[in-house]
Amino acid sequence: MKKPILISRAIVVLPYETTTIEVGRPKSIQAIDLAKQSSSKEIIIISQKDIDTDEVVNFDELYKVGTLVKIKSIIDNFDEGYSIEVEGLKAVYINNENDVIDAIEYEYEDVITNPILSNKDEIAINGINSEIFNIINKRSRHKNINFDNMHALISLEKEKFAYLAAATYINDYDNEISEKTIEDRINILLQPNLLLVHETILHLLFDQLVDKRVIEDEVEKTITDKINNNFQKQQREFYLREKLKVVKEQLGELSSREEDADKIRAKIEDLELPPNVKERALAELNRFENAMSSNESSVIKSYLDWLLDLPWTQQGVDNTDLMSVRTHLDDNHYGIEKVKERILEYLALRMRNPNLKGPIICLVGPPGVGKTSLVTSIAQALNKKFVKVSLGGVRDESEIRGHRKTYVGAMPGRIIKGMKKAGVINPLFLLDEIDKMTSDQRGDPAAAMLEVLDPEQNKNFSDNYIEEEYDLSKVMFMATANYYQQIPYALIDRLEVIELSSYTAIEKREIAKSHLLKRIFMDAKLNENELIFTDDALDFIINHYTKEAGVRELDRQLGHIVRKYIVETYKNKNNQSPLNLKVDEAMIIKYLGKIKFDFNKKEETTIPGIVNGMAYTAAGGDLLPIEVNHSTNGKGGNVTITGNLEKTMNESVSVALGFVKANADKYGIDTKKVSFKEIDIHVHVPSGGIPKDGPSAGIAITTAIISSLSQRPVRTTLSMTGEIMLRGNVGIIGGVKEKVISAYRAGVREIILPIDDERYLEDVPKYILDDIKIHLVKHYDEVYNIVFGEK
Repeated sequence: MKKPILISRAIVVLPYETTTIEVGRPKSIQAIDLAKQSSSKEIIIISQKDIDTDEVVNFDELYKVGTLVKIKSIIDNFDEGYSIEVEGLKAVYINNENDVIDAIEYEYEDVITNPILSNKDEIAINGINSEIFNIINKRSRHKNINFDNMHALISLEKEKFAYLAAATYINDYDNEISEKTIEDRINILLQPNLLLVHETILHLLFDQLVDKRVIEDEVEKTITDKINNNFQKQQREFYLREKLKVVKEQLGELSSREEDADKIRAKIEDLELPPNVKERALAELNRFENAMSSNESSVIKSYLDWLLDLPWTQQGVDNTDLMSVRTHLDDNHYGIEKVKERILEYLALRMRNPNLKGPIICLVGPPGVGKTSLVTSIAQALNKKFVKVSLGGVRDESEIRGHRKTYVGAMPGRIIKGMKKAGVINPLFLLDEIDKMTSDQRGDPAAAMLEVLDPEQNKNFSDNYIEEEYDLSKVMFMATANYYQQIPYALIDRLEVIELSSYTAIEKREIAKSHLLKRIFMDAKLNENELIFTDDALDFIINHYTKEAGVRELDRQLGHIVRKYIVETYKNKNNQSPLNLKVDEAMIIKYLGKIKFDFNKKEETTIPGIVNGMAYTAAGGDLLPIEVNHSTNGKGGNVTITGNLEKTMNESVSVALGFVKANADKYGIDTKKVSFKEIDIHVHVPSGGIPKDGPSAGIAITTAIISSLSQRPVRTTLSMTGEIMLRGNVGIIGGVKEKVISAYRAGVREIILPIDDERYLEDVPKYILDDIKIHLVKHYDEVYNIVFGEK
């Protein structure tokens, strides 16, 4: 929208200001005539920079900003022009395409594009208005200037108050044109939002109105009053404290606080504390000495005890002999060669560069595979102080960061507690079960752990209780978890995950022989030649009395046998143990009861529709038979799935069936005899009490469907695992090591695996690979050829 422009000499109108202007120049008269014809009666007033110039021709001779005003009245002075009374509306910019002023009307745009205030800005503006009111009402040295309706404006029309205050006081009182007044008013109009407008007006009014001597007198009086009050307070406190001391002496109840204070002061002087910590300790000690109640003094003393018991500079001496570390790990942990190699690489780098800001190792694996004991062995091998913090079930952020001292019974968090227990600034700190943390309305402990585990942040770890920054950069952090997927996502980026897979039966046997039995015999004061566990006996216990990834249950069962044996020897009248007593199956069943577990074994007879799949479980692996049957007794076209299958495995059945339907002729199914619309198909996976999930049974389900529909059996010495795609591609799966070992244990000697899983075969024991045939496939056509022969 266009508006006429009126170029003024040294007149800058502010919003809401009412003023009278004499108009005499021809172009100005044209602008007034044009405005008179409009319904809005609005015109833009913009001031020229040089007041002595009669005719302005270029925009650069004008100020950048003007004011949109409304003409309230016009008096025609005939040949001398007009006298107009105007009221300011808002600050505007003129949109000119060229620098020459060649028109009367121009487009414009608002300086303040968003006049709506946020709650925060509105509160700030109310405060500024109060300051302006105070300056005008109490401190102004221009008492003779009257600001009409000031009290009403600040109460009822807050948006106008500051502008009208500026219009009243940022003015030329002696009727002489002041360049500073023009510049100040232009500065107000240039502000892009209302908060800046109010701040600018406040600063200008302060500079123009306030008598600096009045402020100096007020400040001087405030300081003097404060000094007098403090002096009187100190005198009163000193008098009361001395009086209390005399009363206690008279009663014979002089506390030991002075003795405690002396001990704490001596401790502060003896310890090598960082300057900020020492300063804080002395300040708290002063509070302790002056505490007026025993409750307050006990809280302060508890804080000082924590502050001074923390290691701030004390360091332990690490063992830097890498070979002795390797020997120690080998002596205490059987197998897991790759894990030990990776740990040694990490330790070697830490030894070479103690200030290394590298990732923190997180050992991930099933329960009982030795994660915690491995970290303990590392601490022993490195001669490091060892601290373990269990994070299982932690759901409150304060468990990590501590509680603020304002809370009753406040304590530091688990990190600071662990450092106090370690007594040095460079311990090995184990964060156990990091995947078991949860969050609720009290905060997210995983977020607090970010500061602990991030090398860029843990140099300045902040505990809510201690309140002083604590350096964790020299701590060697390690973590353990059972499930990688449950580790908080933000923490994974700070961790280097090393996976510990479940132990094989042979590894469990060797661990029992080299570690578990030695410790059990030592605890029972039993000679090794009194009770002999053969390999067959250990295998029998492992296979039939334990079902786990680790060796905890095996340890319990071995201990149970030894205890039963000792009880039996005490029952003998001779009280003498027979030497070289071999543990056999009969003795195991006698002591441990009937067999608890049994693993699946391959069927001896081949039946169409039954195929050996392979499962990966928390206890390792197992053979997973897939059974498929079809019939024509029903309505036809129905598919029944049983065996407690979860969503993903149900989807695998659907994909497998869809693939078989699309390729029935190709895979030897006589579609003249077998119509998918007329038959019902039943897919079953035994052990229905156990939930089963995952896509890895895809090719086994596909093969079982083909076997049932074509009535061709699959040899029982063959098992398979792999995801089936709609186009027949075979997808990668997990748990290769456990699946191959369990299949071999069940009597399988031929296994089909996805070709992408070839890399995981190196984890399988060599004696198994030497005794079985592995087929690596990419497409189901290859599976079909291996199972049923050439088409």
